[in-house]
Amino acid sequence: MLARTGVALALAAALAAAPTPAADDATATALRAITRVAREGKGNEDAGPAWKALVAQGGPALLPTLGAFEDGNPAAANWLRTAVDAIADAERAAGRPLPADKLEAFVTNPKFAAAARRQAYELLVAQAPDAKARLLPAFLNDTSPELRRDAIAHELERLEAGGKTPPRADLEKLFAATRDKDQVDLLAKRVTEAGGTVSTAAHFGFVTALHLVGPFDGPESKGFGVAYPPETAAAATGTFAGKDAAKLAWVPAATADRNGQFDLNKLLGKHKNAVAYALATIVAEKETPCEVRVTSPTSVKIFLNQKELFGRDEYHHGSAFDANVGRGTLRKGENVVVVKVCQNNQSETWAQKWEFQVRVCDATGGPLPGVAQVAAGGKPVPLGTLTEPPANPEEKK
Repeated sequence: MLARTGVALALAAALAAAPTPAADDATATALRAITRVAREGKGNEDAGPAWKALVAQGGPALLPTLGAFEDGNPAAANWLRTAVDAIADAERAAGRPLPADKLEAFVTNPKFAAAARRQAYELLVAQAPDAKARLLPAFLNDTSPELRRDAIAHELERLEAGGKTPPRADLEKLFAATRDKDQVDLLAKRVTEAGGTVSTAAHFGFVTALHLVGPFDGPESKGFGVAYPPETAAAATGTFAGKDAAKLAWVPAATADRNGQFDLNKLLGKHKNAVAYALATIVAEKETPCEVRVTSPTSVKIFLNQKELFGRDEYHHGSAFDANVGRGTLRKGENVVVVKVCQNNQSETWAQKWEFQVRVCDATGGPLPGVAQVAAGGKPVPLGTLTEPPANPEEKK
């Protein structure tokens, strides 16, 4: 966390924006308090006075405040974001322009937090509208999701200006760069209309071949906190005691759904107060940082090579795309991803979904080169390969 005495001076040197010594000390002290804020309100009692002290420093505190953002600390970012707005508003009210050259240097420096760069960009464009057309083309492959999104939208608008049909190669370039689901779907449609073929499933890196086991008993919706044996699984082997004393074993599952969806109600049966596990084998050509992202309307835990990466115990509060993100590193060779998907006992119609999608991607949400999944029969295939589910022997009887 950027919370040390020299924070303002370090950022000032990096940005060539040297505030007065008195402002340095006061700004650094305020930022230390704000960047200590954590989830559930921890540190808020100190952040309030610190916020007022920070805003009181005025313009010299603008860049240091932006520089104190951290992508992994949204609670502190909320305080910092409003402080930046308050400082900028006060400067405008006093008739003082914001330092456009320093804001542009900040926006174009990827070492700073994505949320801060986005806010700096908005401040810059509000003051210098011509900066938009100048800067956006460079953000097509930016690490900031919002700047990348704006860049892609701007380029597509330019290509389609005057009712023109964009060249397929340009559309394919934008498709490769985009990360947001709505833009991916839109550009896939545009590429198809232009005579091309792209796979959204491959682009997102959906895991489409895995093994399932369940249901396990999770009475009173407490299954999330119980470590059932599959959580430490290194392979889809072994049998387990499941719900109602059923004997459980791993079963292969695949999906032909373009969004990589697995419907556990169909695959394992409709159950309440239940827990299921999915195990996927991921092969990497070399050690590779990755993110395992899961979309599900119910509680989820994510494991990579027997290490828990992420957990969220929430039920039926929506299923926002990529809401659950575990960050880790794939080792060279085979890796085991295990996803725990729980279900509670709510009876409402909208609470009956028990499903998930999982994908393995880079930090921007894009595909990982040299990474594959192991399909039925032990054959590595690209992530996103859509496969019809294995035949159920029971259906043939």
